[in-house]
Amino acid sequence: MRKIVVFALTAAVVLVVSGPVSGQVLISEIMYNPDSYEGGIGKDAQLNQSEWLELYNAGDETVSLAGFYLQDEDGKTEPLPSSAKIEPGQAIVLIPGTQTIGDFRKAWGKGFDVYKLDGWAVGDDPLSNLANGPSSTNEVLTLRNKEGEVVDEVNYDDEGDWPKDSPDGPSITLNPDGLDPEKNDAGKNWSRSKKGELGADHAKETDEYSKEDVGSPGRVVTE
Repeated sequence: MRKIVVFALTAAVVLVVSGPVSGQVLISEIMYNPDSYEGGIGKDAQLNQSEWLELYNAGDETVSLAGFYLQDEDGKTEPLPSSAKIEPGQAIVLIPGTQTIGDFRKAWGKGFDVYKLDGWAVGDDPLSNLANGPSSTNEVLTLRNKEGEVVDEVNYDDEGDWPKDSPDGPSITLNPDGLDPEKNDAGKNWSRSKKGELGADHAKETDEYSKEDVGSPGRVVTE
């Protein structure tokens, strides 16, 4: 239940809304098999990780993402900071803590919020690299709130109704009619990113990223 507290400060009235409102936050794009070098795994690995994940708020309220984290069958990330939030109709991007936001923006541009998640591939009991050869048991990718409750889960694959992942480079992205926390469970609602479609473009070639990568991080087409 949401709690609404009203404070009177001289002539001003401040409305504070607290409590989770996360039912419409969903995973909307996954770069799990980039052409860019994905780096190493293990506590001593310091290499850049070029995977990323997009979240979209399909609801009509701003959602605090404080304490939210990603989990898979191997482990989980550290939580997002207290300042993290997502506005209605906004898309944000999550990247591994071994990346830098500056390097990511050099390849993928600006105009959207990017948050680093420690514990993605590196750390104690980390969420492993997103599986490049996914299956019904690997990769089960889960977004959880600070209470550990499941906000959204996508068990993506590269067979059946799911987009193929070969050759590597393009992300998979939700179609406009699939922007729903339940509909994104079905592979038929996802597409392989293609330049010029659903806002997708090639990454800019940098020392860390390949121009063969294709995606639309931070950009969601809704119709």
